[in-house]
Amino acid sequence: MSSPTLLCLNTGSASLKFALFPLDSCHGPLLPEALLRGEIDNHDGQATLRWTDAQGQRHQAASAQPRGDIQAEVDALLDTLIKPAGFGTIAAVAHRIVHGGTRFTRAHRITPEVRGALDALRSLAPLHQGPGLAGVDAATARLPEVPQIACFDTAFHATQSDLSRRYAIARPWHDKGFKRYGFHGLSYDALTHKLPPLLGERARGAVVVAHLGGGSSLCGLRQLRSVATTMGFTALDGVMMSTRSGAIDPGLVLHWITEEHLDARQVTDMLYHDSGLKGVSGISGDLRTLEASTDPRAEEAIALFAASVVHHIGALAADIGGLDALVFTGGIGTHSARVRQEVCNALAWLGLRLDPLANAAGQPCITHGDSPVPAYALPTDEEGVMALQAVALLD
Repeated sequence: MSSPTLLCLNTGSASLKFALFPLDSCHGPLLPEALLRGEIDNHDGQATLRWTDAQGQRHQAASAQPRGDIQAEVDALLDTLIKPAGFGTIAAVAHRIVHGGTRFTRAHRITPEVRGALDALRSLAPLHQGPGLAGVDAATARLPEVPQIACFDTAFHATQSDLSRRYAIARPWHDKGFKRYGFHGLSYDALTHKLPPLLGERARGAVVVAHLGGGSSLCGLRQLRSVATTMGFTALDGVMMSTRSGAIDPGLVLHWITEEHLDARQVTDMLYHDSGLKGVSGISGDLRTLEASTDPRAEEAIALFAASVVHHIGALAADIGGLDALVFTGGIGTHSARVRQEVCNALAWLGLRLDPLANAAGQPCITHGDSPVPAYALPTDEEGVMALQAVALLD
């Protein structure tokens, strides 16, 4: 009889990522190896299932249905992939939930009361909280007797000082929870498991991790714990992103409302969906499309994105008292040699000596061996961290 398994669902607005792990391999400290992992995303208007098995073989299956029906996608994942393969009984399902607010600072079993509390946070992460909870509902409907575990992106940043999380606003508003939370915590947590074997004791020093993708943020680490990060109360702040603005003057928002007579919905759509790479280029929020374009607007958007990353790395280095290593992760961080090159070259004064050949080849270490500050491009593993957190809770 096959051993019990743990299913991890990372449900977003653009895709549903998943991984299945043997339960007995999820006790840490190393990230576990998956029996299979993959995602369901949108390809030419169709939901396409892509996965990699334990032997590293890649597979793909297309559906006639459009992407976004999360219940149907979870059903398909269970019925067409996991069950026919004969894997062991699913003992628990772990879910990535982006916002945990002030209450949820570690993994938590989902009860009806907890589900309601998380739904109340939907406005703080409008692009992500809803899909994550839809994944919870879909898995609960199919596996009602199986524990459902919430793993939070915000929880990793709970180690930050009160000063780091405070805005310069009236104290009563801070006390009500209007503070910096930070996001991409599961991704940063995954890197804290990967860095010690690569960096040794340096991993416990001043490290900046740049999670660059459709949503982008950076985190400054000390002792492998979050000290400062670029996103704040919502996932709109900080670095310029694919369609999100990143940090802007709040007075600009006030001007749009009072002088241009835009309402809250229009401003929200602009800042979340029509800004960033898409807004600046007027072409696309997909960096791959912009890198392939000869349009000068695309060049300007890429340059502004790289400059934004450089600016925030410098600020984080000040926050954490130096820079012992720089790590790129996320879709852009691991796949865009151009962005990595522009960022590292701009930071040469901090001690980064980019190796152009290693960078172009996508090697894990992209700096010369004698670089005073090494830089790496490493894939993250949010699902692996979710598995560790879920099993620790079950134990």
